[in-house]
Amino acid sequence: MRNFFLITVVLLFSCTNNQQTGNWKYFDGAEKEITGFDQYNATVITFLSPQCPLSENYTRTLNELENTFKIENVRFINVFPGKYYSRNTIDSFITNYNVTQSVLFDENFDLTNQLDAGITPESFIINKHGAVVYKGAIDNWAVDLGQKRQVITEFYVRDVLYALLNGSKLPYHKTTAVGCFIEKK
Repeated sequence: MRNFFLITVVLLFSCTNNQQTGNWKYFDGAEKEITGFDQYNATVITFLSPQCPLSENYTRTLNELENTFKIENVRFINVFPGKYYSRNTIDSFITNYNVTQSVLFDENFDLTNQLDAGITPESFIINKHGAVVYKGAIDNWAVDLGQKRQVITEFYVRDVLYALLNGSKLPYHKTTAVGCFIEKK
């Protein structure tokens, strides 16, 4: 099921440390903007591709993370960058992998470029002030393309969310995402 959304709230940003903030715009037939960060304890934005095997593999993990953190008022958004894949292909992906998060299309790579996303799957955690506090892999299951660990030992997104929610020092700010390159044409 595909959820479209448009939230029209003006963002107030606070810059601290090296956190990136911005007006998170994207083009989906019209210019739109992700807003309302102050209404959530955190927002997780994950870039996916319908024909990237790791994107497929991580849909279950994203669903589990969403289920774990929805009680903590954490919002999850999946982004499909570019126009390379048809809406039917993406709809099939969403249906086949039971994607439950909100979905948006970044046809012109506006959001992709603003966040400097280059890989699918790659996650960004944004705090309630609209600042990016984490960028990278969901966990360390994928070591390289075609190489996966038997046991996941680092849960980057999960651990950053717990730390953020508890007001603790974040264990990670940036990790290297492994997956398929986003072709920005």
